[in-house]
Amino acid sequence: MSPSRLRLTEAGRTLNGTIRAAVGELTARIYGDLPREDLATAGRVLTLVTERANAVLDGAR
Repeated sequence: MSPSRLRLTEAGRTLNGTIRAAVGELTARIYGDLPREDLATAGRVLTLVTERANAVLDGAR
């Protein structure tokens, strides 16, 4: 993948920072107290479900 030649303006960087901070706060509130092992397990399960769903959808085309 080649590097993008697009760049954010100063206003874009400010907005991006604001959005990233808000998402970070929400993520911490939602996932912050869950054990890492549980998050890892959930990630593996969701990855497997996504792979299976994609395989089913690919077969339906």
